[in-house]
Amino acid sequence: MSLTIKLHVTTSYLNLNLNTSKNTTKVANFKVKLRTKPIYHCDPLLSVVSNNSAMHASALPGQPAIRSSLIDPDGGALVDLVVPESKKASKALEAESLPKVNLTKVDLEWVHVVSEGWASPLRGFMREDQYLQSLHFNSLRTQDGSVVNMSLPIVLAIDDETKERIGSLPNGVAWT
Repeated sequence: MSLTIKLHVTTSYLNLNLNTSKNTTKVANFKVKLRTKPIYHCDPLLSVVSNNSAMHASALPGQPAIRSSLIDPDGGALVDLVVPESKKASKALEAESLPKVNLTKVDLEWVHVVSEGWASPLRGFMREDQYLQSLHFNSLRTQDGSVVNMSLPIVLAIDDETKERIGSLPNGVAWT
């Protein structure tokens, strides 16, 4: 078995005279050739053209278009559980009829994380099967069979009495 390693070392603290035609330095009995130009001349995701004093992205026919570097959300679709302004009154009325569970500050932060989609594809706190997958496999298997990285369990610590009270409800609970 052979192993080849190509190493490129750049430093900003070497005292180099860049005006000389020969850019070799002897370091610890090794002859090292240093590059004075950057390896990468442009951002591969964005093609930028200079127009006198202004910089703009090229949009001419035949020119490369701007490519997005955004990745798809885990689970395929972004989960956004924030209630729109138009439905807030009806949802507040619905929440009044649900059983209440007291939250700590940390629990409230997790509600915030889940509701804004940062824990996508979760739509609430983890159930037991999701919790065990997260602990043992550092991932969740979604209903369509895909696997999503989820190494941190997002759970709500409640006692048995509260679990019995809210466990069979189809619509959930109101957080207080």
